Amino acid sequence: MQYSGGREKAASGAVVPVVWYLLNLLLIPVIGFAVLAWFYLCRSGENPLRRAHTRASFFMSIIGAFLIGSGVALAWLAFGNTGHFWTFALVWAIVLHTGFVLWGVVSLAFAMSDKPPLFPAGLL
Repeated sequence: MQYSGGREKAASGAVVPVVWYLLNLLLIPVIGFAVLAWFYLCRSGENPLRRAHTRASFFMSIIGAFLIGSGVALAWLAFGNTGHFWTFALVWAIVLHTGFVLWGVVSLAFAMSDKPPLFPAGLL
């Protein structure tokens, strides 16, 4: 018997990849990315909304690692092992990491409300 506040349709499961994305960023980086990669590779028969959130989370993990790593590497080439490098690298990594975590929180809200993620539609 369904009570008045119950769902009328089944859950899409789109929350699961977004939670693993946030776990990848906040608690268990390597394991979280491995699970996201597994979701991305083994997506047969999934709900289209879950597939969209899986693809967006997987791509955002790769984009984040690339942007943080390349920014720090370019700063190393520009400044060498100086105080300027360490200041830039810390600020760069913290700001980008915070931005990607905030994207994950917004994406989690979208997944919970059964909406597609904020991501270019051509890549989904």
